[in-house]
Amino acid sequence: MSYAQVSSDMVLINGGTFTMGSPESEDWREKDEVQHRVEISAFYIGKYEVMQEEYSRVMGTNPSGFKGNRRPVENITWYDAIEYCNKRSALEKLTPAYTISGDEVTWNRNANGYRLPTEAEWEYACRAGTVTPFNTENSPGPDAANYYGHYPYMIEDNYFTQNRLDTKPGYYRSETVNVGSFSPNKWGLYDMHGNVSEWCWDFYGKYTLSAQKDPAGSESGFLRVCRGGGWNDFAKHMRSAYRSSQMPDDAYMNRGFRIARNK
Repeated sequence: MSYAQVSSDMVLINGGTFTMGSPESEDWREKDEVQHRVEISAFYIGKYEVMQEEYSRVMGTNPSGFKGNRRPVENITWYDAIEYCNKRSALEKLTPAYTISGDEVTWNRNANGYRLPTEAEWEYACRAGTVTPFNTENSPGPDAANYYGHYPYMIEDNYFTQNRLDTKPGYYRSETVNVGSFSPNKWGLYDMHGNVSEWCWDFYGKYTLSAQKDPAGSESGFLRVCRGGGWNDFAKHMRSAYRSSQMPDDAYMNRGFRIARNK
């Protein structure tokens, strides 16, 4: 697949190896973030979260609670995101990545159509080579990400808790904003922290701690992984390593997605 066949809103992520998860020393770390080495093959990923104008054009509907053409689509299920990927692939004469049979979804990993990123791809792209809690030099303030500004990222210092930086306590938008409203990470991706939490392909489960190449999560399960945190999340839930999960048929006003494609 040549670069000319790929939308200008897709960014090529070169392959590489990184440490997935967080070190035990990271403040507000969760137990399911155990570090392990992962090799990722090159792939394309959306520069932005899927916008409402894009979703409406493909699906013919817009379920979002916070309306705006360039705001991220939200209030969608994991199945909605899967269906969008297949329908957009068909519209662009690409091979759909998914076969859907009722509640069962299988992924053809050789297809050139649109798909959800794996959890490992998402974290690799989010980090953009960083090893810190966020892909920014410091923890993001409200001028750098859209989140619950009353609860900035905190570090614990003995019996005292202090702000990592001036985060303008109380600054909370209470809604989504247009995609691309803040600076991108070093690899040109916007809103990897905040705005809406993003569906990934994977079933939620414990990490396999041995070194892996292009992992795609647990083979079975009930919950699907969500990454990045949303407009109503505390800053600690926007960390690059933070993992959340939901039932795939649940929809919330703080959850959307971004698309990926094979290289």
